[in-house]
Amino acid sequence: MDSRTYANPPTRVGASSPRSADHPEFITQNAQVRRLLAQADRVAESPVTVLLTGESGTGKEVLAKRLHERSPRRRASFVRLSCASLPEGVLESELFGHEKGAFTGAVRQHLGRFELANRGTLFLDEIGAADMRVQLRLLRVLQEREFERVGGAETLRVDVRVIAATNVDLRAEVRKGTFREDLFYRLNVVPLKLPPLRHRKGDIPLLIEHFIRRSAAQNGCKIRGLDTAALNHFLAYPWPGNVRQLENALERMVLLANDSLLREEDVPEEIIHWQDEEEADLSPRGFREARNSFERHFLCEALHRHRGVISQVAEEVGLSRKSLYAKLENLDIDYQHYRI
Repeated sequence: MDSRTYANPPTRVGASSPRSADHPEFITQNAQVRRLLAQADRVAESPVTVLLTGESGTGKEVLAKRLHERSPRRRASFVRLSCASLPEGVLESELFGHEKGAFTGAVRQHLGRFELANRGTLFLDEIGAADMRVQLRLLRVLQEREFERVGGAETLRVDVRVIAATNVDLRAEVRKGTFREDLFYRLNVVPLKLPPLRHRKGDIPLLIEHFIRRSAAQNGCKIRGLDTAALNHFLAYPWPGNVRQLENALERMVLLANDSLLREEDVPEEIIHWQDEEEADLSPRGFREARNSFERHFLCEALHRHRGVISQVAEEVGLSRKSLYAKLENLDIDYQHYRI
């Protein structure tokens, strides 16, 4: 079997200069997050594999980009792939590429993300969604730095730093037999866990200022901030979708604002009335109604966290996509509403 080693990186994909305007940084004054960033900066220089954990929307991709930008690989490619966003059977081809004629519809050779990330960094988001076949192939790449394209016989060697991320408990998945234990330990060389936004409430005013300023500049608006009543709602809200949800809420408010100051009437209803909904959930009712209310609240929070991406929600809640669609229809939940 032939073997090829890439001497030069391929065309840059998603890479940025370390001095570019979009250099990834965390906005924080939280001591726990600062310790986490210090740990990340210490391992950035190393090619070691890193596993990022934490709820959806906590900033795992931002941290992955920071690791890349502060590494010797920063002038090569930073390539991202969400393992949960692809239809079943497509992930293997996206990771490892395929040869022309490898399967129906493979009309030309396709380079996978490992090839595109050569000499750089590959960020595998939602790694827990990978099936067992893909997990086995990932284990080989991490161990031997080589693979074959789907339908190919040529062995390719690459130099790629892998950063994986998940919002599920991979140790629990190992116990259930849905995630390979050997792959888990290969990925979990340096684990970094990001705290949810509700555990770093002191960062909310800083993040609000940053997102308002950025959204106003991008949309040509003159918004100078948030009034006290609106801020109090933001500080009281538990933010199940974390920083991503906060960013989306502020962008919506900036776009729809009638004044240069964002006020209580501009705050989205789900942020203002979340306590009312929780209190309503505790009121007396029949068993079926109580169960439906719980399921509706549970699924709506998951949809918030994943911006309505059904494959990611199904993975988190442990349902097939078909079952999830049926459940949403039965509960009269419009998942398109969450695709912000």
